[in-house]
Amino acid sequence: MLGGIDSGYGDYLMFFPKYSAYTREILSSIISRRAYHQSSRLRMLEGKYKILADNSSIEKPLLDDRSYRFIKLNSNGLHALVIQDPQTDKSAAALDVHVGSFADKKFQIPGLAHFCEHLLFMGTKKYPEENEYSSYLSEHSGYSNAYTASEHTNYYFEVSADYLEGALDRFAQFFIEPLFSVSCKDREIKAVDSENKKNLQNDLWRFYQLDKSSSNLKHPYNGFSTGNYNTLHTEPVSRGLNVRDVLLDFYNSHYSSSIMSLVILGKEDLDTLTSWAIEKFSDVPQKEATRPNYNGELIYTPDQMKTMIKAKPIMDTHKMELTFLIPDDQEAKWRTKPAGYFSHLLGHEGDGSLLQYLKSKSWVNELSAGSMKVCQGNSVLAVELDLTPEGLDNWDHVLVHIFEYLKLISLEEPKEWLWNELQNMSKINFKFRQKQRAASTVSKMSNTLYKFTEDAFIPSDYILSSSVLREFSAKEIKEYTAYLNANNFRLMLSSRKLNGLNEKEKWYGTEYSYETLPNNVADGISSVGSNPHLHFPVQNKFIPNDFTVLKSKSDSPLIHPYLIEENEKFQVWFKQDDQFEVPRGAIVMFLHLPGTNHSAKNSVHSTLLGELIDDELNNIVYYASLAGLSFSIDHLRDGLMIKVNGFNDKLPVLLEKILDTVVKFEPKKDRYEVMKHKLAQDLRNAGYEVPYAQIGNHFLTLVNCDTYTYDEKVEILETQSNFEDFSKFVNSLLSDSSIFNEVLIQGNFDVSKAREISFNVQKIFSPYSSISDSTEERMSKLRSKSYFVPPGETIRHEVELKDEDNINSCIEYFIQVDRSLENKKLRVFTDLLSTIIQEPCFNQLRTKEQLGYVVFSGTRVTRTTLGFRVLIQSEKSTAYLEYRIKEFLESFSKFVNGKLTDEGFIRFKQALKDKKLQKLKNLGEEVSKFWSAINSGYYDFEEKETHVEILENITKAEFLEFFNKYILPDSKSSGRIIIHLQSRKVPPLDQQKIVHLSVHNFLYRSDFDLASDILDKVIADNYDNLNALAPEVAGLIVKSYPDQDAQKLQSSILETINRDIQSPIPEGFPSGSKYSLEAFKSTFDTTGIPVPVKPLSTYYGPKTIEDQAHL
Repeated sequence: MLGGIDSGYGDYLMFFPKYSAYTREILSSIISRRAYHQSSRLRMLEGKYKILADNSSIEKPLLDDRSYRFIKLNSNGLHALVIQDPQTDKSAAALDVHVGSFADKKFQIPGLAHFCEHLLFMGTKKYPEENEYSSYLSEHSGYSNAYTASEHTNYYFEVSADYLEGALDRFAQFFIEPLFSVSCKDREIKAVDSENKKNLQNDLWRFYQLDKSSSNLKHPYNGFSTGNYNTLHTEPVSRGLNVRDVLLDFYNSHYSSSIMSLVILGKEDLDTLTSWAIEKFSDVPQKEATRPNYNGELIYTPDQMKTMIKAKPIMDTHKMELTFLIPDDQEAKWRTKPAGYFSHLLGHEGDGSLLQYLKSKSWVNELSAGSMKVCQGNSVLAVELDLTPEGLDNWDHVLVHIFEYLKLISLEEPKEWLWNELQNMSKINFKFRQKQRAASTVSKMSNTLYKFTEDAFIPSDYILSSSVLREFSAKEIKEYTAYLNANNFRLMLSSRKLNGLNEKEKWYGTEYSYETLPNNVADGISSVGSNPHLHFPVQNKFIPNDFTVLKSKSDSPLIHPYLIEENEKFQVWFKQDDQFEVPRGAIVMFLHLPGTNHSAKNSVHSTLLGELIDDELNNIVYYASLAGLSFSIDHLRDGLMIKVNGFNDKLPVLLEKILDTVVKFEPKKDRYEVMKHKLAQDLRNAGYEVPYAQIGNHFLTLVNCDTYTYDEKVEILETQSNFEDFSKFVNSLLSDSSIFNEVLIQGNFDVSKAREISFNVQKIFSPYSSISDSTEERMSKLRSKSYFVPPGETIRHEVELKDEDNINSCIEYFIQVDRSLENKKLRVFTDLLSTIIQEPCFNQLRTKEQLGYVVFSGTRVTRTTLGFRVLIQSEKSTAYLEYRIKEFLESFSKFVNGKLTDEGFIRFKQALKDKKLQKLKNLGEEVSKFWSAINSGYYDFEEKETHVEILENITKAEFLEFFNKYILPDSKSSGRIIIHLQSRKVPPLDQQKIVHLSVHNFLYRSDFDLASDILDKVIADNYDNLNALAPEVAGLIVKSYPDQDAQKLQSSILETINRDIQSPIPEGFPSGSKYSLEAFKSTFDTTGIPVPVKPLSTYYGPKTIEDQAHL
């Protein structure tokens, strides 16, 4: 004790020995008052919560500096985990409700739980404005999201650390007094419908629903979870139901504190976070809701096992999936995890594995296996295979080999040495687990918190470490073999080549057939023999042994790597970890091979080379992946990008094996044929992705140099590529080519180890010549460029969707602000615009106008140009979407030039600053940051810090000048590139949609801000009687803006609506000059190449041994 203060505060006072006794007395008094307030707060909280696990008892990773407290609120039974992260610059919270779409069955409205998730955010009694929550988060560098699963609905947000309490207060009200606004109902039903339509052509959703639709009718697994306009509106209305009333019943029945789990992460101490959890969430009502229980009902009935579903996919794929029902005991057997033993063996990719054997027969490209809890009382173990065409023809033989491997496992006694390897890696992975982002942490933990409550199997002290294997049980593993048999599985086979698919699934329209497994197939798998080609894996030599951390965390970490080697063939960068204190590392290298991208054929062959090298290395790399190491090789631009990362102990060994394979690689004809077919298949399938996932590729293919379309590449693979040509290309590239290699070595290595790695890599490539001895000439050949559009010009590039049945189109509206990335002030202006416009853009175009489920805006950087974009995916035509984007930008200018207050501008600047200076959470993020700077050619390691310096000095007047000069649609200072990815099935706009959009457009253009819930109801009630609608809308305006003339408003509204009905898309849309890809690239100029922001000599590493110690 010191001066009446406990040792914690006494230690604090010891930092002030030089102060006088009087000053120390004052400091002691201040700290005493702080201690008093904290103890006072604790006294106020006494009896209001129960601690289930405290920081001292919770098993944590070695370097976890967060503190935890797991509590239960006495007032309503809500479980909460509070997490103090003293270093965080982002706070977050999540609330998981243990109810999901399986509860729809009781209410007979598919999609009801999902609809509740949507409508819940539309205002609360305390905060009635529907975008109050999102605006608060947006202004403080935050965001929110939610998802609905089978048995859970999960809500979460992230915000700058100083604004957690305000965000929590708003967040809590959704679970206390949500409005479920009447008028928002129809709009959110349409939003759910739009979300569902987004997934209609997605094979993952289609096959998941097909499995559900063919399951036990008595189990809610059989239902349709997303919902659509018919299930949430048309059908309930036909039954005389008001879906909002049913929703209120659903909410009041299930949204109970007793089945909610809350996680809060902030920089405040545990007592403060605990007090906020109690103060904000004690009023969440407790009802009689319980966690889901299906009274022993299984998702499949006995007669639904040993069956086969054949289905037609949207994409050109051939897949096989086996699903075994296994005991739902993953929580009860959390110490032993017997299902994991089988997942590990079935999914193994090393020699003797099922995958390696099937690949040797050219029947399978990929195989994965894993167990999963479907719902309470039901778990499955699934094996999924990506078949080749030959594998599809021999699917019954593939099935036999799967059961041969299962028989091998069942006949052998469980291997304790193998289990020990799995246990060892589970301990290592947990011990050295790195921090994840705040939002990800709280969302995941809230979803699993129920597993650690008082009545759960897993003790709450293991809330962070339940993934660790604890005990070997040969008995429990053996028991599982009884479930992995020929009578306890379902088979799904999918391919466009399958015939006799005479049924259509109700919700997605998937063509399929359903039958009992043919007798000859059933007999074949029931009487399999042994297969000499299949055997257990060998011991893993990549499991790390040395976890020594070479350097402690520094108070002043290095802000860039050092250039420790530069010559005519190599540039080697190095940074020793001085922030994260983990025994991990990363080595990234770009092997520049000129010629790989000079033609479409070379580009395709280079991609194929990367795929074949990856295929060749599969056995080695898979063992490495089990030991916490990862590897990737990709063809990018003019070379091959190779990355290895993970525990640093064996990382250099892995890299040398990989590079040795690269330089000595010789293609094999059988693997060439298989991988060529797979690559062509993947490229074709890219055209069947959801439109918003495709449009970015169309944009970058247009604006970047030496890029080729997927169609060009497919044609080459199908008509021009053969094994002889490919072999010549590989031989020329890897034997006769000149090279340049950029390398980054980062992590738990000292400089001597980094130089050793550098020496060994250079030795491997010593036979190769240099691209050029001149640095300038070398860089001119290596650095890639982009095309730019002259200021004032608008370019239109149109692409038709390949998927004839996809009703969604997509537009990317790109405003090119600068033809280079060297003007940092323009970059900061563009980023600031993105921060200010994000919420209004989403609110207007998605929430109010309901153009589509996917609406996005933000900065877009190409290789060498800077711009701002708006992206929308919608059922409406891209011409109409362009019109709405242009209108939005014109109307938004009124906000920027008139309503953006000085205080608001300062808040947005601060939000951007917080985002720019957001702390790196783990080594991987730092590696990505530094490699991005190197690979770009700018070497701007301090980019974000420089941006913040510029941001601090930007005035509102300067920002307004930027906006009016570059962003307004008629700007002559910026170019525009508009990508139209158009569906072949664009439905016409009906009158209700036109009227709805017209009224919202009128209000937005006129700068009238009305409550959407009231307005939308007026429109819905009067859209077919315009003479009644106009005075209703005018009356709402006058009520909020008394100085307006109601009569004049009526006339203007009526005139606007009639004009829009006559011509929904004004003349002049789509705008701009239409260009094909070839015409664009032959017409417009390219930018210059990237130039380093500083001379590279600035980053040279120390030469002496003494100085190197500081690296």
